[in-house]
Order: sequence, then structure tokens, then C-alpha cells
Amino acid sequence: CAKMLEGKVDAIDLNLGCPQRTAYVGHFGSYLLNPSDRNLIVSIIRETSKSTILPVFVKIRLLDTIDDTIQLCQQLRDAGASLIAIHARYRASFERKGAGARDGPALLEQVTQIKKVVTDLPI
Repeated sequence: CAKMLEGKVDAIDLNLGCPQRTAYVGHFGSYLLNPSDRNLIVSIIRETSKSTILPVFVKIRLLDTIDDTIQLCQQLRDAGASLIAIHARYRASFERKGAGARDGPALLEQVTQIKKVVTDLPI
């Protein structure tokens, strides 16, 4: 009930960035970024943003392609997200190795490319 938080917090933050194995097992965090869960997370953002005057922030990780991440950002924006924080790494796949793996360097150039396309909300 987001309405109950008005006057008590500055914003609501949905963390879709957790890459931990426990998030995989529990099906939360970055494991809700799969296409099969897209309608769910978009509806959560839509209903939350409609029910309160508070801004709704969403933290995500990079998807497999920049185009996929751009599409996700556009969907979150259209659903009512006020800000998207991109943790500039991929979620753990437990097979991914090298640059961009969960503990690898941040892929800031991908965030720069996304910001060039999604220009109408803070990223």
C-alpha cells in the first residue's frame, strides 16, 4: 500500500538488480527481468505509480543486449517509473565469465548508449 508511505518516505524503490543465488532460487531481484516476468514488473510499476504521489524508482541490471535493456527501460518509463538506476553489470548466470560477469567491471559505455536513446527520464 504505497499510499500509506506518503509523508514518510521520499520515494519507492523497486530493486530488480539483486543477482545473488538466493534471488535466483526465490525468483526475485534480477531474476524478474526475464521476458516471461515482464508483464508482472510493468504492472507492479504501473499500479504503484497510479496509487501514490511518490516517485517510483527502479534498479535494474543490464540485459543480454543493449536493445533489450533499452526496451525494458522504455517499458518501465511508460509504466510510470520516475527514475531507473542501471547497475552496469549483467546478472549472474553462473556460467558467464570475463568482463561484465557479476563481479567484473561496470559496463558504463552501455549505460551511456542507453541514455542517448531513453532521454525523457533520469537514468
